Amino acid sequence: MPLTPEEEQQLREQIRASLEAREQQRSTVQHQEDQGRQQQLEERLRQQIAEEEEERFYRERGYVQHKNRQGIIEWVTPEEAERRAGRRSKRKSSGRRKIRQRNQILQWALNIALVTVALGVFYYLLRYNPGPARVNHGNIIVTSDVPGAHIYLDGTEKRLLFTPDTLRNLPAGAHFLAIYKDGYTAWPPMQRIQVEANGTARAEFTLKSAGLLGQISVSANLAKFTIYVDGIAVPARPESVIEVPAGYRVITVVKEGYLANPHYQRVLVKAGELTPLRFTFDPGGDIGYLDISSNLNSAYVFIDNRFSGLKANGGPFPLPAGVYEVRVCQNGYSNIPQAELLRIIPGQTHALSFHLQPEAARDTLHIATATPGAGIIIDGHWQPVVTPARDLYLSPGIHFFNFMRDGRLYAAQELQINSEPNNQKLLSYDF
Repeated sequence: MPLTPEEEQQLREQIRASLEAREQQRSTVQHQEDQGRQQQLEERLRQQIAEEEEERFYRERGYVQHKNRQGIIEWVTPEEAERRAGRRSKRKSSGRRKIRQRNQILQWALNIALVTVALGVFYYLLRYNPGPARVNHGNIIVTSDVPGAHIYLDGTEKRLLFTPDTLRNLPAGAHFLAIYKDGYTAWPPMQRIQVEANGTARAEFTLKSAGLLGQISVSANLAKFTIYVDGIAVPARPESVIEVPAGYRVITVVKEGYLANPHYQRVLVKAGELTPLRFTFDPGGDIGYLDISSNLNSAYVFIDNRFSGLKANGGPFPLPAGVYEVRVCQNGYSNIPQAELLRIIPGQTHALSFHLQPEAARDTLHIATATPGAGIIIDGHWQPVVTPARDLYLSPGIHFFNFMRDGRLYAAQELQINSEPNNQKLLSYDF
């Protein structure tokens, strides 16, 4: 309910009385603080006047200030101050001299201990250390009755080395040698060779045919060129007969400064028969070279999606000047990087490196041709089936395939397929 005029007037008077009491209390406190500060100032002034008068009194009589050992200021005669200062300086000099002598003794003791330890270590090393181990090396000559076999040393393939060849600068000791050649079995399968320091050992293998063999002879309009069978250089001279396993083979020739025509030939080598091949070398003024390396020797090289007939680690090969997309491909493996874009500059050798890692099959394809019986080639490798073929496994990524029948290819350039987005299970071609 609302306040009456009398109640409102009474409330206002109570509030005003409370405020006046608070203000009076504040004024009292402030006055007391001011008086305390004033007393402190007056006391400080009295102390200052006393110190000034004391100093004037003693200085008029010739006294000087001196701080005693307890840190108290005393007024003494100049002679007494000088005497006390000399005595203190003497005590300090004596103490510092003792500390300096003790530090010098400790430093000399430490130096003698360090020298003793160093001499002991040197004596031990001089007497008991036999000196750095000398690494002695030797060589192994590896031969086979059929040349061109891959050489394996201690379980590792020696890339670009084929029989006959010499393994040089091998550490002295026991080493294990093996060889491999497509279509052959080696005897003995492995040899343990003891390498002597600065010596040369021999490892001789016999290759026995593991299947039917045929022969090819390669000729060209120019001499002195390198022959590649299934992407691998063979140690054979032009015009000579080369023995290879029967079946479809990829033959390529390389000559420095020239381009081969055709780039390669896929031929059917029949058992016991000789297959002659002919290439033409065309001179090219704007030719560069490409050298491709990989951790997998069996991967074929593709230039602008075109099958080159060469494999990685096969050495430099010529290309016309220009920009190319380069890949190495093998089904069941993925590339790192997937492809490289490279400009070939005339007269220069360009190196590319690829790493292939195994991948599990991800997709299957059914492939058919209008006329059955066409051979299927995936990433340069022949498949052990002909069209129509069902459930061909493809690893993820880009692959290249082609067909061949009676020595005739379906397409001059390999067909490209990306297995990752592929939803079409059946590929049909009019061939």
